[in-house]
Amino acid sequence: MTYKETIQQIYDLQEFAIKLGLENISALANRLGNPHLKYPVIHIAGTNGKGSTAFFIHQLLQHHGLKSGLFTSPHLTDYRERIRVGDELISPYYVIDFWRHNKDYILKQKATFFDTTTALAFQYFTDQKVDVAVIETGLGGRLDSTNIVQPEIVVLTPVDFDHQKQLGNTLSSIAREKAGIIKPGATVFCASQPPDVLNVFLKHVENLRKFRYLPDLIKIKPGHSSLDGQNFKIYFISEQQEMDFKSLQCGHFQTQNQALALLVVNDFLRKKQLNWDPQTIQQVFSTRLWPGRLQTVHLKPRIIFDVSHNLAGIKGTLEFVKKNIAENKIYLLIGLLEYKDYKNIVTFLSKQNLNIYLTEPKTEKKLPAVKLKTAFKQLNKETSLLPDPVKAVKLLKTQLADDELLLVMGSHYLIGHLMNQLKTDLELKW
Repeated sequence: MTYKETIQQIYDLQEFAIKLGLENISALANRLGNPHLKYPVIHIAGTNGKGSTAFFIHQLLQHHGLKSGLFTSPHLTDYRERIRVGDELISPYYVIDFWRHNKDYILKQKATFFDTTTALAFQYFTDQKVDVAVIETGLGGRLDSTNIVQPEIVVLTPVDFDHQKQLGNTLSSIAREKAGIIKPGATVFCASQPPDVLNVFLKHVENLRKFRYLPDLIKIKPGHSSLDGQNFKIYFISEQQEMDFKSLQCGHFQTQNQALALLVVNDFLRKKQLNWDPQTIQQVFSTRLWPGRLQTVHLKPRIIFDVSHNLAGIKGTLEFVKKNIAENKIYLLIGLLEYKDYKNIVTFLSKQNLNIYLTEPKTEKKLPAVKLKTAFKQLNKETSLLPDPVKAVKLLKTQLADDELLLVMGSHYLIGHLMNQLKTDLELKW
């Protein structure tokens, strides 16, 4: 069986849909010898910033000499992006071999796509003999497939509204699902949160001495920022020390993700009796980029790809972009999934002085662009339909002036498809 055939069969597991619960993953992990219990784990949940925070924790760990595994989701252009050790993606041959040995059991159990991918990651990290694994939850936390791990450190990124159908319609209910990854004995690092979210998290922590709240530990001072990166300072409150950083990653929210990653890694290294190196941290932040997040892929005109797909993420992205370019020079191409809370997104975008174009991600889960246009029309906001995203980017690229900007935003399915299809059409590679 080829890698392409294998991946297609793994994708076909999506017919079993999303099934929150730990029964399938527990049975599958047990069949494999419970590989997830054979290395230290840093477990991450939240609404926004999970992937970026996980990526920078992973990068800092490996640049301090540790063999680190990273499990994230979803991917952009290649399934193997979800599972890596160091900078190397999982081997196609390993994926083929895993599927061949476990396919019959997985199909019999009706294990989901995410159950299977999670088990694959757990087994791969054991076989690679990692020193530590950084594991990002897929959906929620309490019933997420990754939640059979026993983490040394739990990381909670900002919580906001997303996946309400599965997680609930209040921030408190969403927070309770995220808090489900908090385990006895784990040190908990938490980003700045709304009061009702923070209260839920505190109720789930048995030993408050092991709770580390970002605003109590550091102050982030923004410096010069542009669409090519940003400078910022981190002031460590207890040490009364300040460090300067330069980052390729754009967006003020990314400075919080990077600061959170820095604190987590400092704690992990200290417990392993290893020293953290300020120069190594500065090197990682200034040279490493988590793709698809406010990422410039073409310079004249500037084209930016961004996977923000919920209201909080879209607000943060637009706030940063508008600081760097006049609002009326921003052209927005957006494509969302059917189950997203698109009406609140439309309400927000209708109040912006943007040129808005509507497209569709390449997936059966897409929100039809016509449906999105109807929602805008009800709020008297004129938009244009360009359902084919590849044709849309190519067309707008020829129509924009050099001082104008095309922001392509929405689902990972949208951005990943464009990255795959437009490699030869855009100036910058990833």
